[in-house]
Amino acid sequence: MKRFMTFLKNSLKAIFKGEFLLRMRVDKYFMHILYTFLLVWLSIWLSMKIDTTLTRLEKGKAELRSLEIYHAEKTSELVKLNRVSTVSGTLEKLGSEVGVPEKPATVIRKKQ
Repeated sequence: MKRFMTFLKNSLKAIFKGEFLLRMRVDKYFMHILYTFLLVWLSIWLSMKIDTTLTRLEKGKAELRSLEIYHAEKTSELVKLNRVSTVSGTLEKLGSEVGVPEKPATVIRKKQ
């Protein structure tokens, strides 16, 4: 236990003096350690950038889907209006009294 306490005390002194890595003989591998930390940092940074890009891409796709739905609705309304005008024109040519309804149809519900 006394050896451990001495080792701990010497290690703490070495840390405060800045000699701990030298005592551990890590100075030979310092560039390797730095390179490893650089690779880890680069990997984390790239992951964050990719995640940001994918999030932006998903938001763009959702917006595009909603715009496609809106476009389809408006195209459908345009075709419907064109069809109504064609039908009403044809009915007028034939002299029919039937025309475009002025108010929506009433729904008759059965009493329960």
